Amino acid sequence: MVLPLVLMLQGGGRALADIEVIAQDQALRKAANLKRVPASSTLGDWLRRAGASRRAMGGQSGVQEELTRTMLLHGTTTDFTLDIDTTIIEADKGDASRAYDGTVGYQPMLGFLFEKRWLLHEQFRRGSASPGSGIEEFLGACWARMPKGTRIARFRSDSAGYNHKVIDYCEAEGIEYVIGADWDSAVKAAYAAVPPGGWTRFIASSSRKEREVAETVHAFNKGQSSFRLIFVRDVERQLELFDAQPRGQAQITNIAIEKMDAAAVVEWYNQRGTTENFIKELKHGVGMLHVPCGQFAANAAWFRIAGLAYNLFLMQQAFALPAALLNAQIGTVRWRFYQTAARLVRHARHVILKVATDAVTFGAMLRLRAVTRQFAFP
Repeated sequence: MVLPLVLMLQGGGRALADIEVIAQDQALRKAANLKRVPASSTLGDWLRRAGASRRAMGGQSGVQEELTRTMLLHGTTTDFTLDIDTTIIEADKGDASRAYDGTVGYQPMLGFLFEKRWLLHEQFRRGSASPGSGIEEFLGACWARMPKGTRIARFRSDSAGYNHKVIDYCEAEGIEYVIGADWDSAVKAAYAAVPPGGWTRFIASSSRKEREVAETVHAFNKGQSSFRLIFVRDVERQLELFDAQPRGQAQITNIAIEKMDAAAVVEWYNQRGTTENFIKELKHGVGMLHVPCGQFAANAAWFRIAGLAYNLFLMQQAFALPAALLNAQIGTVRWRFYQTAARLVRHARHVILKVATDAVTFGAMLRLRAVTRQFAFP
């Protein structure tokens, strides 16, 4: 059930009915050793059963963890940055609910390892779920999925992670964090207390705009630790009558000032915007703009399989694809690599794949096949 779905999603399929393309491709089925390809109705029934089964969903998570182990241990990096964010999938389904922005659908939570673009963990959630609910548990689940010898050394989140439980967890595990702060009454008071000479100007590396930062020490009422509270705002050329009104952004961090000054913290935190590109690739690249079923559990299973397809693509990119495609999107690789015409023939008790392509692409295909054999299970 899973392999045809992965092939379909990587190939550009978007709905369960698209599985017919896999079923009709006899050469692909022979090469992938697919004796049967389930019908779309059969897949729908299986997704409903699998999504409702803790064992089935756990089995898919186990495969994902094995891919994570393979991906992370074939490199020299041991300390990684975790970026957590949610995304909204619009869906006109019976059990869909309204999200905070008014969209009806679902709101999965995603955890990406920034250095690898890797989807470490996902949690399919209802649209009405609060973006800040369950962040601490999700962070712990991400930590548990790290292979032995690696760790989450840094953590970034928007204001959904702004609570004392998340901070205490990071402190207990030795994780450096930068988290967007809510403009609550205490943060507003700290902002108003910054003296006019307490702001330091710098040039933003991405926008080249002139910005200014200020910082103070802050703590939650229920928390066990204090941290740096950093304010950042654009430099206004025209003075405001009520300049004490909060503007810009606020962030909290436990990174030592000797390691990163306030401007460096802001610049590093802004890199988490790249996570939007990872989410975009997951939604546009492997078809997660929509979900196919009317049941929450079935869509959760569908989304987890899409995560497998996304990570398998990253493994292909990292280990086997040509240098020119190392940072390419799935759509580009699909156009230049996957959608290559070929014919499968049998001759003298051999099965031969005749590929209609240039020598460079053919060489890349041979390398991909050789690398895949290295990673294959016995």
